[in-house]
Amino acid sequence: MRLPLLILLLLPLLTTAQNPVLFDPDSILIGNTPPTKILLVGTFHFDYPGLDNHKTSREDQVDVLSPRRAEEVAELNDYLARFRPTKIIVERDPGSALNDSYRSYLRGQFELTRDEIHQIAFRLGERFGIDSLIAGDADDLARDLYYGPDSVILQPMLDSLYADTPASADTSLDARYYQLYAHDDKLRSAHSLLEDFQYMNSTQRIRRGHGHYLEFTSDTDPDALAIGWYSRNLRIYRNIQRAATSAEDRILVLFGAGHLGILRQQVESSPRFELVEFGSL
Repeated sequence: MRLPLLILLLLPLLTTAQNPVLFDPDSILIGNTPPTKILLVGTFHFDYPGLDNHKTSREDQVDVLSPRRAEEVAELNDYLARFRPTKIIVERDPGSALNDSYRSYLRGQFELTRDEIHQIAFRLGERFGIDSLIAGDADDLARDLYYGPDSVILQPMLDSLYADTPASADTSLDARYYQLYAHDDKLRSAHSLLEDFQYMNSTQRIRRGHGHYLEFTSDTDPDALAIGWYSRNLRIYRNIQRAATSAEDRILVLFGAGHLGILRQQVESSPRFELVEFGSL
């Protein structure tokens, strides 16, 4: 038996209504407005400042100024250049002298150090005619409260939030994370910088790296994480939002790899942005 013509015409609409999972929300949220492309580049700190909990042993540290590694820096930058950035955001405080140094470099009056911002952002910025870099780092809410006008009252409470891990806590997974970091150091010393960056910026490594922050050992850990690490990264994301002034922008964000667990979620979630996968270049 033939179906009436009206039913045949309405069938696609009825099918969509019964299967809402088939509807793409971006048809409304994005429509015909092209999102700004963002490339998140997680890095290790080339000059090994020793500010993180994990410290890389001297024998596993990479010297990016050595002849071999200098060639690898050039190879890494050639790879990143495929993105063709129009803006570069780096892990520096807005009040820093970042662009004083960068413009001195453009004039040939600044010698690049081991810093990854110098080796990657300065070189790429010059390559693509970018006249200034964007300092995208931020302090967190915990720091604002600790040194704010009510610090006498708030400091004892904040100190309790950031107290040492209780002796009764299960730290076996924490120990395995530090084992992973030591293993990563060995991989880095044995592989090229581009290979190391491909590993650091893989979705699995980013996801599991963020997992270490979520291994709570006390009831106050979630609060400390929220007003500290999460607060800082959400403010960094706000700086990325401010930098995106045009759909034609192609923004390269260069930060320590640990930041990518949160930043990636923000960029992926926003209809404003299109996340360009590091491995897709």
